[in-house]
Amino acid sequence: MDKSSAQVGRFNAGVSIDVYAIYPEWLEIGTGKGRGYIPRTYLFAGKAVDKESTPPWGVVFYQYVGLTGAAGADILTAPAAGSPSLIHLDPGTQVSVMELENGWAKLVYYRQYGYIDTNLLSELLPVCADPASATSRAPIATFTSYYVTDSDDEGVSGKEINIGVNCADMNGLVLEAGEYMDYDVRFGPYGPLKNYVKGPVLLDSGWGLGPGGGVCQVSSTLYNVLLQLPGINIIHAQPHGASGVAYLPVDMDAAVGNASHSVDMMFRNDYDFSIRVEALAQHGALFIAIYRVTEQ
Repeated sequence: MDKSSAQVGRFNAGVSIDVYAIYPEWLEIGTGKGRGYIPRTYLFAGKAVDKESTPPWGVVFYQYVGLTGAAGADILTAPAAGSPSLIHLDPGTQVSVMELENGWAKLVYYRQYGYIDTNLLSELLPVCADPASATSRAPIATFTSYYVTDSDDEGVSGKEINIGVNCADMNGLVLEAGEYMDYDVRFGPYGPLKNYVKGPVLLDSGWGLGPGGGVCQVSSTLYNVLLQLPGINIIHAQPHGASGVAYLPVDMDAAVGNASHSVDMMFRNDYDFSIRVEALAQHGALFIAIYRVTEQ
């Protein structure tokens, strides 16, 4: 799965393709001569052969929440000691884990897989696969995205500030059974009255600085949590363009901030129980989990 790999074939537009696996940036497909890979940007949706066992297009279910220990932890490019580090996580950072592989916690970092040595985790809690039997301790879904910190660049530092402001506002949010939420109505406007600053936003002319830039990473991280929950009805979501944003797998983002142009996210809790959102900006790791609200 590399852009420099040899080309073994070509598909014309409108041709049906068998997809065997979805990776953060690539698709594993059948070529007629075996299997090969194409960028995810070439396909935006697919039809499941077995709907009962196949998740929605692009959706990954995260199985654990890990907590980094006293020394923190590096996310490495491969499940092997000495592999290059993608980011260092502070002690006490919560991260969403897809699965465990031979003592390594596997996750998605931007558009590639990353790995944490589980010996560096002080806690590893399972995600409750059955929301109906969940407790207030175990989340029913979780997702973590990552971002740059401690930058002198105005846009990058502004994004970090805005992620923190939006997470603080979202943390502890409860949606009752049947409750509808419009992201921009609930958290906007993204201006100085709510402590937002200028950050990177997508304008008609391209990326520039605008009020609340960076909030879209919070909405997009929440979107990836919601996608894992069949009892959540996502009424409207719109990506930042054909391939989405680089900090997430292709086309898995949900832009907000301009409801008049349909750049907003709207969803409803169709479960028969209330849910609670936990949102944490953790110095480079944006963690969101959803819990079932249970009686005390």
